[in-house]
Amino acid sequence: MHATQMMNSGRWSWVCTTAILCSYGFFKEFTPDEDFLTAYLDNETQYSKHFSNDQVNGDIYPVWAYSYLVAVAFVSIFTDFLRYKPVVALECVGQVATRTLLIYGTSVLSMQLMQVSYGISTAAEIAYYSYIYVLVSHVHFKQVTSYIEASRLFGDAAAGFLGQALVSTGAFNLLQLQYFSLASVCVATAFAAALPNRCSPIGRDDQPKRELLTNSPPEPDKSSFSAGDESASACRRLSSTCVLAARRRWWDFKRFYSDPSLLKWSVWWALATCGYLQIDNYAQSLWSQIAEGEGTGTRHQYNGVVEAVATLCASAGALSLSFLRVNWPVWGEVTIAGVSFVDSVALLVSSKTTSLWVAYVCYIVYRMTYSCLVTIAMAQIAFAMNHDSYGLIYGFNTFLGVLLQCFLTLAVSDERGLNLDIQTQFIVYSGYYYVLTLIFAFAGVYKITSVGWLRSLRSCCHDSAPSVTEADE
Repeated sequence: MHATQMMNSGRWSWVCTTAILCSYGFFKEFTPDEDFLTAYLDNETQYSKHFSNDQVNGDIYPVWAYSYLVAVAFVSIFTDFLRYKPVVALECVGQVATRTLLIYGTSVLSMQLMQVSYGISTAAEIAYYSYIYVLVSHVHFKQVTSYIEASRLFGDAAAGFLGQALVSTGAFNLLQLQYFSLASVCVATAFAAALPNRCSPIGRDDQPKRELLTNSPPEPDKSSFSAGDESASACRRLSSTCVLAARRRWWDFKRFYSDPSLLKWSVWWALATCGYLQIDNYAQSLWSQIAEGEGTGTRHQYNGVVEAVATLCASAGALSLSFLRVNWPVWGEVTIAGVSFVDSVALLVSSKTTSLWVAYVCYIVYRMTYSCLVTIAMAQIAFAMNHDSYGLIYGFNTFLGVLLQCFLTLAVSDERGLNLDIQTQFIVYSGYYYVLTLIFAFAGVYKITSVGWLRSLRSCCHDSAPSVTEADE
């Protein structure tokens, strides 16, 4: 009876925490201003900032990539040490600062500072994705990954629909959208404050017995400690604890990246993150240019609806993946190649079209395919990691992606680089995904050939994650 009560208590604890975290994810994305940010910065209306297109695309937007790179380097290192909640709080501070600067800032410098605060909050999002995995059994990883990703996407979708309705009907101007978004991130901050102060694993006795996890760094020889060490200063004990924790994380880091299957998902994560961040940052600029050619005004653009539809499709895909059983170690490369090819075609069509609606459809396809595949990658990586190193691994993968994005930004977008026009930039991004297609297609064919085509087809519908029974053995 007592054991059953403890089990139910543990289940209730992680279910409540998951609900709070999902609520936080919803409200932090419930910001209808983001779909009209470019219009807010460069339109010549009474409630806009009146910056030029060159200032927005060449002086303001590139700052985000550079600040994100610096911030994610620190967040990756300290997220696991700080046990997640302080980093979630940092994301809240960054979100509030971003909206405050958007409302009251008037100069290019203030907008660049806005991009710095937004870069910090984006980097701190690592804690949002890492937090839940220390509370949940491995057998639930696919489900909770789908839940937290879907809640974030649903918040984004709701913001898109609401923002579009408010702008199209004239109920809100672009400045009032900023105030609404500020209120939403303040609500998210309240949910963040309700999260547990410290994360301790609950019900983690069903860890899968994989070599990657069972091999751990050697424990220090306790016989070498004397009674005098017990009375050592707090500073010395803290230093010893930090050194031991650092050694453990370094061991986890080496073991993780020595697994070819996990390395595959990490490489794709970094490369796809680079492309996604760049496209997400400049999609509105492309739409603005196409709309300008069509003579379409702001009230007749449908950025909000498009973002909402894209995120709803991505949410549905993320949730459906929790029920999908595929042998990803065998079919992962082929899936990545197929998705990359679809993305490449969608971006190429976007760069060539003169129809705003065609560009919208291509963006929806891109967002949906990316979100589905990143959900798979998160679940596969989370399943294989030590629960004390989620932030480190996720952060390092993100850091590599942002580092690549900074090089890409400097090369094609920044005024110190080629400073290509927006449509030519999207041709470059299409070529980028085509190269990914070739790389993973060759890797996938090699993998299936080495396993055997008939055997691969037979194992297609067998999930790579162990069942509850397998995990308990």
